Amino acid sequence: AQLLKTLIYSLSLSVSVSRCVDHACSPPIGNLASGRTLHTLSGCWGNSSHHHSPSPHSPVTPHLCPKDTHPPAHMTDDPFLHPDTWWESGAGTALQPEHDEIRLDLETKFCLSYVVVVFRSPRPAAMAIERSLDFGKTWQPLKLFAHNCSAEFGLSDDFSQPGSLCTSRYTSATPCRGGEVILRTLDPSTAKTLDPYSPGALTHLTLTNLRIRLLKAQTCKASVNPLGTRHTDGALTSTSTTENSAPYAIQTLLARGTCLCHGHAEHCVPYNSSLDTRKDSDMVSGRCLCTHHTAGHHCEKCAPLYNERPWRPANGSSGAPNPCQKCECHGHADSCHFSQRAWLSSGGVSGGVCDDCRHNTVGRRCQRCRHGYHRHPSLPLNSPYACTQEGPWCHSRSGQCHCKSGVGGTSCSHCLAGYWGFGEEGCKACACPRSCDPTNGHCLDRDQSISQCVCKGKCSCKEKRLRSVSDLCKTKYDYAIKASVLSAHDKGSHAEVQVKVCKVFRSGQVALYLGNNKIYPLSWTSRGCTCPVLNPGMEYLLAGPEEVETGHLLVTMQSVVVPWTPRLGLLLSDGLRNGCP
Repeated sequence: AQLLKTLIYSLSLSVSVSRCVDHACSPPIGNLASGRTLHTLSGCWGNSSHHHSPSPHSPVTPHLCPKDTHPPAHMTDDPFLHPDTWWESGAGTALQPEHDEIRLDLETKFCLSYVVVVFRSPRPAAMAIERSLDFGKTWQPLKLFAHNCSAEFGLSDDFSQPGSLCTSRYTSATPCRGGEVILRTLDPSTAKTLDPYSPGALTHLTLTNLRIRLLKAQTCKASVNPLGTRHTDGALTSTSTTENSAPYAIQTLLARGTCLCHGHAEHCVPYNSSLDTRKDSDMVSGRCLCTHHTAGHHCEKCAPLYNERPWRPANGSSGAPNPCQKCECHGHADSCHFSQRAWLSSGGVSGGVCDDCRHNTVGRRCQRCRHGYHRHPSLPLNSPYACTQEGPWCHSRSGQCHCKSGVGGTSCSHCLAGYWGFGEEGCKACACPRSCDPTNGHCLDRDQSISQCVCKGKCSCKEKRLRSVSDLCKTKYDYAIKASVLSAHDKGSHAEVQVKVCKVFRSGQVALYLGNNKIYPLSWTSRGCTCPVLNPGMEYLLAGPEEVETGHLLVTMQSVVVPWTPRLGLLLSDGLRNGCP
């Protein structure tokens, strides 16, 4: 039922244009005390003879207070609609007759902007406003108030020492009624420039509980003029001559704040089903309706399929939303997680790792077929049927097929040079000094062999150009390295190219280290030469797929093989620093 309420509420909000579209956003601010129970040490107080004086740790039970008393709930009444309601403290406790406290317990973390307390009695000579971040287990002072900070708390007054935790502001007994105590959680001098969603700001703003400790009462000397109206002269006296018999009386308590959403939500709903805001439309709810592909009660993490980059709060100063980015799982996974190792190895470009790949796929991006399956040559990678057990074995990422003996081509469609008789069993080797006719196996002379090579375009490689780093981002290669070619070796069925890895820009699941390594051109099995061309003694930018089962770095016809230049190095450094678009 609660989920249905949340969905209906979310749909009603979606009718209007969201403020969160391409921008940081925050829920409306309100009084955190509205609609919630305020606890005090003393009990009900007022004209009734039913006074409660519980122990210091016993909360008041508001519904037991007689109607003619002044319970804690009166502190959150609208002062304009209910000007004659207030809370009065009891006589404190036997050991500390002047002490009382007001405590607001919240169900989750909130952000507190400021506190305003309007007294009906003289303001205290000493008091403390504190917060808890662990639901009341420990407390931290937000501000201490005292006539004499040194005598009461052993601290300097912020009048003489700016930034001190204690202040003598708001501690005068006058006015005898209507005096305010104001606390701002952020220093006004820095609040305008500080990002409210930054960790530094949240250090001051976040809380789970608020406590106001009333430590030392004072009285206000009042006199009555001949017309019967009261006025005050501001003098302090040790005996009370005001009309309030209680040491403290508070008319209004404002704890202005909002739910904690890190700049990723503009609306909140009740944190749990036991809270019903319909009873009080002004109640500030605690669970965020997250946007920017974030999730969690406080939008403190990325949604399941959006962990390509680390989660970040929005920027309240610039308005940048800093949304979470979607992982590329090619439609084969419903969630991914962020990997710091993958993030660092990519140069801060990509860190998402897909979870529980479906449709017989594996790999960081579900981009390869699992063992025993191979890529269907005519289906896109995001097809649920891209990995099959039928037909020729094709590389799971590039689509390059591993053909039968003597067969070549990206789809195993013809005989290699030096072979003939294309059929189900592959092609037969030519019994000739040079080559033979691919159809009948008749030997060819030198001119015919050369002509056949030229016609087939056997070693004619199309040059690959790299216009920008975005080319690397779009193709999502498993690895990208700067390497110098040392040597190449014909192994008969395949070729091995010995390289020295000078720099790693991106790596997948195959471990990459600086120093000597091997790469494997797949074109050797289909064309009889390496395409793209790899010349020993030259440095290249190499980017291509990997084969996790064998630990091989592959070079295919779709790989990037670009001669290394200083300009290319500068282009890569700038581009990878800014990240993939």
